[in-house]
Amino acid sequence: MTEHSPVNRAGIKILVVDDTATNRQILAAFLKKLGFSVLMAEDGAQAVDKYSKEHPDIILMDVMMPVMDGYEATRRIKALAGERWTPIVFLSALDKEENLVSGLDAGGDDYLNKPVNFVILDAKLRSIVRTLDLQRQLNDNARSLQEYHDAQEAENALAQDIVERQMLRAGLKDPKVQHWLTPADNFSGDIVAATRGPCSALYVLLADATGHGLGAAICTLPVLSVFYSLAESGTPLAHIINEINRQLLATMPVGRFVAVSALRVDSVAGCAEVWIGGTPDVLLLDTQGRLRRSVAASHLPLGVTEFDAAELVPELIDVAAGEQFVLFSDGLLEASNAAGEQFGFGAMAQALASAASTQRVAAIKDSLERHLAGLAPHDDVSLMIIDC
Repeated sequence: MTEHSPVNRAGIKILVVDDTATNRQILAAFLKKLGFSVLMAEDGAQAVDKYSKEHPDIILMDVMMPVMDGYEATRRIKALAGERWTPIVFLSALDKEENLVSGLDAGGDDYLNKPVNFVILDAKLRSIVRTLDLQRQLNDNARSLQEYHDAQEAENALAQDIVERQMLRAGLKDPKVQHWLTPADNFSGDIVAATRGPCSALYVLLADATGHGLGAAICTLPVLSVFYSLAESGTPLAHIINEINRQLLATMPVGRFVAVSALRVDSVAGCAEVWIGGTPDVLLLDTQGRLRRSVAASHLPLGVTEFDAAELVPELIDVAAGEQFVLFSDGLLEASNAAGEQFGFGAMAQALASAASTQRVAAIKDSLERHLAGLAPHDDVSLMIIDC
């Protein structure tokens, strides 16, 4: 070591390439004294072979050599190195400007005239080693980040699979159910659910958890579990809402709540129960697709506070065959284009009115995509259309 600030030379291999044995030996002795491991080659061809087998960290390259000169050897080594930085310092008695330019053009990183000034060589090597150390740290950090990213992606895939298994049940394929959901992130805080009770009444739920992404998606898991379990057993809608609320209050952190629109549609009896907490109004379209009624949200989202019995009672609405309920999250109305203009209720209503009953979800989706013009919505978007 010199009197200068120490650098980490442990494990660093330097390849000395020179056709003169004395030069090789002098350089090797000097480098070993500094703490480097040393490899030697007597011409450019040997240097290329040594590099491919030993992968030295630094190369000190003579220029004028038999078999293959230093310029050609450098070009071949740089090609073999690819993205790996292998600094090559030319050591040559050729001191003209064109020689320096030729060396740098061939891929060399520095140039030192012979006879070698060992003080200058030591300084150059210290600078190179510092850069190598920094590069290794950056590579280590990049590997760590990639490993973290890969692990995170695997966990995300598992979480996504769990959420989808909870949500994507057979009821969503019911012929009376149309739905569309698009997340703003990898995960959706919006969910859609539908199933039949024992008496063939259709239970429907659209929910919008606080925020979006994984945190919001986690909040939907107890909602889905409770909804499907109780709806499939024919539990009254008020009891389902109460149990979902109770589970959220018991399991979710403060500030995490879920807005819901819930329906129970009994086509045989010609009636429907509607309960809305925190979502936009639920629309009821007549047989011509015109707005017959807008059912306003009259309750807080679930997971905020306990409800008394009166607050859990759903609204009862008479319905006829051919009518449709439209449920949607606020992400649909608030989706903004590049000019900051929201999609809004007017555009949605126009899309509904212009399409046949079986094509209304597709019509809204197409209208929203035209409005956004390639932009992604800033919030999760969900939509359900339910035939009565």
